[in-house]
Amino acid sequence: MLRKEIALALFLVLVSPALADDATSTNAAPSSPAAPDAASHKTSPIGDVGFASDGTAKDQDSYQVRIGELYAPGGEAYIIPFLIPQVGAGQHVTTAHLRLQLFGISTENGGPANADLYAVGVRDSNKPIASDYYQGEKQDLKAAALLQGNFLTPTSKVRTDGDTGPFIETNKDADKALAKFLDDAFSKPENRGKYVILRISYDVDPVPAGNNAYMVLTTGATGDNEPPSLTYTLK
Repeated sequence: MLRKEIALALFLVLVSPALADDATSTNAAPSSPAAPDAASHKTSPIGDVGFASDGTAKDQDSYQVRIGELYAPGGEAYIIPFLIPQVGAGQHVTTAHLRLQLFGISTENGGPANADLYAVGVRDSNKPIASDYYQGEKQDLKAAALLQGNFLTPTSKVRTDGDTGPFIETNKDADKALAKFLDDAFSKPENRGKYVILRISYDVDPVPAGNNAYMVLTTGATGDNEPPSLTYTLK
């Protein structure tokens, strides 16, 4: 009996270190690394809509919106709201980029004028208000900040494929201005759940008569890459 007890004790002494090493190794295993794009975010507008010079919303139920002439000398602009997300303490928007698809261009009497991209501001609601509408050259900075002049021009590429575009995209200077605008908005805790409002508007006033306008795809378009998208990085 004593021999059996001695043998059992010897077995436990020999085996126990191995068990302890395995347990330590398992607990010390590193967790899965964060995805390379963990700080990159992509979002689509919420409630994007056409907005006419008479203060009425247009193209709410359509896959496209009109930017340009609408019952001249009036026109239509494109209002693009994005929901402000929850941002961690100390995080900042370091890059930003906007892209969309141009579905077509209506050309009459010489073709359309250019259209500009603006940052309008931050609001509780994504519903457009009368002061959102604008037509003409560069707007006063107090009303809206110009992000990119000539964002749309008569030579802009009309998309040929829903997945590959080509896309209308912000340039490097606009990306920097957009990132700064978003960072100013996102970094304020009181803005969480509000909306940043962007706008694309015709840069001539009064708007000449004639069917001249850009048709841009909205969130009503159903393809994966067809709606406008905003990509930004948080660090």
